[in-house]
Amino acid sequence: MSTQAEVRQQIGEDLGLVPIGQILEAQDQSKIDKAISAGYKRLKSKGYASWASTGDIPDEVVPYFCLLVEQALLVSYSVPDSRYVRITTAAGPDGSIAIGKIADMVTQDYESTNSYQDY
Repeated sequence: MSTQAEVRQQIGEDLGLVPIGQILEAQDQSKIDKAISAGYKRLKSKGYASWASTGDIPDEVVPYFCLLVEQALLVSYSVPDSRYVRITTAAGPDGSIAIGKIADMVTQDYESTNSYQDY
């Protein structure tokens, strides 16, 4: 499980706002926190957020959740073209790819309750 602070830091580093290991500025932390909250609400509305809004985020979901939030923040920050393309390609232009990956992880495979007899 990753804390919201760890996820925020990873997003800041992925967007190139700070070098790895450096602390984000307060205004960037606030902006990222708002985007994290919006991303959580988006997933929760679809039934894909399996954690509390202020709780730790499951490790298997973190990479795709970060991509979803980063994609939403691309309009707020000027990132190099290579980062922009990488994030948009991995998350989808509207975050749909990232949401799909999260959905695959948190939803159970469907199994029919009908049993068939072989005569």
